Amino acid sequence: MKKKKNLIFSLLMIMMVFNLAACVSSNQNASGNSDEDNQVAEEQKEPGKVTIYLVRHGKTILNNTDRAQGWADGPLIPEGEELIKNVGKGLSTIPFTAAYSSDSGRAIQTANLILAENQTDAKNLELIQKQGIREGYFGSYEGEKNEVMWGDAAKHLGFDSQEELLASGGNIIEKIMNAVSEIDPSGEAESYEELNERAFSEFKLIADEAYQNGGGDVLVVSHGITMGTILAQIDVNKVPAAGFANGSVTKFEYDGKDWNVLEVNELKYVEEGKSK
Repeated sequence: MKKKKNLIFSLLMIMMVFNLAACVSSNQNASGNSDEDNQVAEEQKEPGKVTIYLVRHGKTILNNTDRAQGWADGPLIPEGEELIKNVGKGLSTIPFTAAYSSDSGRAIQTANLILAENQTDAKNLELIQKQGIREGYFGSYEGEKNEVMWGDAAKHLGFDSQEELLASGGNIIEKIMNAVSEIDPSGEAESYEELNERAFSEFKLIADEAYQNGGGDVLVVSHGITMGTILAQIDVNKVPAAGFANGSVTKFEYDGKDWNVLEVNELKYVEEGKSK
């Protein structure tokens, strides 16, 4: 009888140990699931308003010799590097949540110089390169003197000079891109429609992604003709007739649906950078 009681007692103790282990395991799983749920909640941010700082690259060797520079590419000259460093200093307190540039070397160099001057965590952002926001392609005119390309485009459109073309009003970029596309001997130069389709589509994708990720400030480095094409889709009346200066900032706000143009061809960040 005593042995039987001991056996029952032993069985009860074993059952209690198993039940205790099961409770501990359940609590650990519940705690683990809670941590995972919190992490998922943190990753799933609410959409938020986006501010995009669209910057034209610094002055290059081809800019310096006044040559057409679309998909052709030249590095920044020392003066161009210094200007962009000042832009970076002027934007140094902006906590960019993402940074993009075209895949052209001059845009990549410009974006990296700006990020290097940043005083927030944005300094360590990985630069994302997008082919869609590279400059328009001028075909056989790549590397040609601008006065030749613009002069030929002006004559094709019935103007006596490029100055007359610039003073003609309307969407100058559209006129130039279509004219160069029509007269390019290689037949490869982009039309305005082709440039617009790739450039604005890519720009909007960047904005939409930032919006879905919670919004914030986004750096985008691109090119003069491309910037004008993008701006024209939002407000053609704000496209500067003389083009965009190297290192200039054009600033947009985007709420997931509507655009607001805050600044165009702004050089104040250069001046602010010089004072720092």
